[in-house]
Amino acid sequence: MEIPVKVRQAAQYLVKMYGDHLEHLGQYHGAEAFYYHFPDDVTAGFPPVYLIKDDEIREVNEFEALEIIGSFVENLSESDIK
Repeated sequence: MEIPVKVRQAAQYLVKMYGDHLEHLGQYHGAEAFYYHFPDDVTAGFPPVYLIKDDEIREVNEFEALEIIGSFVENLSESDIK
């Protein structure tokens, strides 16, 4: 899926610093969900999630962002975590 312009604008500061690493997650509670995947060589905090619905965007951070991302991960176990 193509990343919407509003999502690109909201994540512009990250794209400028670390490159274009926006990814589509899927549908989350009626909104399209996207997140910024930090490069492997970057030590950063929580990855931001961008929810877009009816042309409105909401940036989600911290533990709520992890909860959203986690809802798209299937069969994650501790052995999968590096």
